[in-house]
Amino acid sequence: MQKPFSSFSAAAVAAMLLLTACNNNSTNNNGFGTNCGGPPNSLQLIHPINGSSKVNPAIQGIFVATSGALAVGNQFNFLLVQSSGAQQFTSTFARYTGPIPSPHTSPPPGSTIYETAIPQPIGPLQSSNLYWNDGGTGCTPNVIVGSFTTGIGSVTQPRR
Repeated sequence: MQKPFSSFSAAAVAAMLLLTACNNNSTNNNGFGTNCGGPPNSLQLIHPINGSSKVNPAIQGIFVATSGALAVGNQFNFLLVQSSGAQQFTSTFARYTGPIPSPHTSPPPGSTIYETAIPQPIGPLQSSNLYWNDGGTGCTPNVIVGSFTTGIGSVTQPRR
């Protein structure tokens, strides 16, 4: 004889489904420590432009500007979370002095520019969120610094 489904079992299944649904939405990802918080020095995304659509799916680097230099030896990077559910950490930020790919927003005067590399291609038609991460702490990335969507080919700027 089968036993009826207990209210405790129903609550456990509901909680598990809720947690699974939250994980699929990628709102708080891959860390096991405290929340990472937000980036220092008024960090802003300059390429791709925050909110861009049709970003080249083969994009290899993300460029940011800060109002001051990041600490030497830091392990700051992004957790890139795609709409497909794929997640990857970018490389740590490296100071950058070359030309910034177009299109990009103009960094504020006196800004320090950094680049972080994307290890694997994102692919076409993916919405991506960039979560701030301090890789040296084991924290949980929970602050979205910027978002963009890949297209099939060329890069376009968002409407302003």
